Amino acid sequence: MAVIIFLLAILLGGTAFLFKEAASQISIGAPWAGEVCSTSQMFCHHPEYIAYAGFGLMVLAIGTKLRNLAH
Repeated sequence: MAVIIFLLAILLGGTAFLFKEAASQISIGAPWAGEVCSTSQMFCHHPEYIAYAGFGLMVLAIGTKLRNLAH
């Protein structure tokens, strides 16, 4: 279970990075950035929301792993 949560946290971190890069590249007219930002304007303007969710899942994965190791 902890591995799945960890992988989801990594996926959310990568998605946050993608939206952050797209937001910075859209001003120079990169076509891929326009497509990414058109999927969700909110995440394009605030990629930290996805990063917060990824951090929360990372804490949950570590907690789950530590609980499993304790038993």
